[in-house]
Amino acid sequence: MTPTVELRSARREGGVLGVVLCGGMSSRMGQDKGLIEREGICWALRMGRKLSPLGLQVIYSIRLEQASAYSFAIPEGLFIPDSIDRPGPLNGLVSVHRRFPERDLILLGCDLQDLDADTIGEVIGVYRSEPGAECYVYREGKLAQPFCGVYTARGLQKAFSRIGADRSLQGLIRRMDVRYLELTRRNAFQNYNSLP
Repeated sequence: MTPTVELRSARREGGVLGVVLCGGMSSRMGQDKGLIEREGICWALRMGRKLSPLGLQVIYSIRLEQASAYSFAIPEGLFIPDSIDRPGPLNGLVSVHRRFPERDLILLGCDLQDLDADTIGEVIGVYRSEPGAECYVYREGKLAQPFCGVYTARGLQKAFSRIGADRSLQGLIRRMDVRYLELTRRNAFQNYNSLP
């Protein structure tokens, strides 16, 4: 089964598109993280629901072999399968950008289950009130937090046109004009790679 994505025509042009990354291999977890349930809702859908109140269309980034399981778990979901072979979450970002090159993207990992509305709302608010940067991400020390970050279409086009040996999200961010937000709610970025 090959998933297809059709966004409502009124939302095709401009604005931010929410992207929940679910295409990781979940090696340390031992099972697909996006499909783990919490309070009867799978992790991927929980993350998508954190974006919906902001009026954002939500896309789930998956590997093609995940299509059947995710279509069953999130019947109303819109899915983009990876279209390139690059390591890590860059697969999802590049694949969604290629499908919607005119859209700015906010990127969430499906395993950031403690991410709260204030943290998401703050980065969206800065993106909307301070246009001009190519990327809006939180930073802890010198390290960027690539998830819960906004990546503009303009910045992605520029960065991908000169992408080199460094093929990580951190490397991508270094090639962009970034507006950093100081990370004050560290627990919001707890990454769940294993179950207790």
